[in-house]
Amino acid sequence: MKTARFLCALLALLGMGPWLPAHADERAAPARNREEVWMAVSDQALDHLRGGFDPGNGLLVTFGISRALYVNGDLVTQQTLNFGRLNDLTPAQAAQLSQQMQRLNIVQIGPGNNVQPQQGGASFGTVIQNTLNDQHIVNQTVINASSNSLGMVKNLNLQDTMNEGLARAIGSR
Repeated sequence: MKTARFLCALLALLGMGPWLPAHADERAAPARNREEVWMAVSDQALDHLRGGFDPGNGLLVTFGISRALYVNGDLVTQQTLNFGRLNDLTPAQAAQLSQQMQRLNIVQIGPGNNVQPQQGGASFGTVIQNTLNDQHIVNQTVINASSNSLGMVKNLNLQDTMNEGLARAIGSR
């Protein structure tokens, strides 16, 4: 049950990320002692929180987000961001992930569009500007969640089948 709650909370945060504020507002924060010392979180604790998670029973879960934009049925742009076990990333993969996180797609349909990308702003998303009539525009976001649970389900099914068979054999004597 904890796994399901965690999954729901993570998916909600991923979906709300673009709308959450990206800066801290000191006026909204309660007054704190300026000399307060914060303790760093251990690497072991962070390993359990980074991309995907392992609840400890052998179940591994990973997440990804894929955004696609179709205009009149034709794929115009697609962004895919996969969160595997981030502590297993190589430096090259980490650099590629960082570039994807900072990429903003601007799709302009028709003449007279004037949206320009922000200089130095980091965004993950798509801006659509359309000046034409009767365009069928589909912006699709898919959240992928995968796990290694098939083997666990098969094992549970095998165990239940064996228990049921043993119970029938013992019960009929």
